[in-house]
Amino acid sequence: MTHQKAESVIAAPLDAVERQLRDVGSWPKFLVGLEKVTEHSFERYQFVVTDDDGTRELDVAVVAHPGEHRMLWHALSGPKFEGDVRLHVVDAKHTRVVLSLTAEPKGFLAGLGDLVHAKGSAAAVDLQRLDALVTGAGH
Repeated sequence: MTHQKAESVIAAPLDAVERQLRDVGSWPKFLVGLEKVTEHSFERYQFVVTDDDGTRELDVAVVAHPGEHRMLWHALSGPKFEGDVRLHVVDAKHTRVVLSLTAEPKGFLAGLGDLVHAKGSAAAVDLQRLDALVTGAGH
């Protein structure tokens, strides 16, 4: 099982970062390995995810907790696939973002590959990409 956590400060107010995160359809622009998001119903999506094991489709629940400035998601079936993003005001123009990702590889060989080929933090790259998306630096 892979668990990653990263934290970064984005040069944008909390409401701008939160607005971007509420647009779940835009998540492939910053989450590494998330190729496509399709909304099926309220808080229910299909994620197309690509990893070392190939491409798979996951039915995912995404729940916003606006009072906590937090979003949670998890696969509704199959291997563990979940995430949590929390936002904290630093000041009027900066937001601290904490991203936590957990994924269980699909199958024994993929799990063995995770152990043998430990990778850098995709979560840290995700936050860099989110920063560029929110601040417009990626355009």
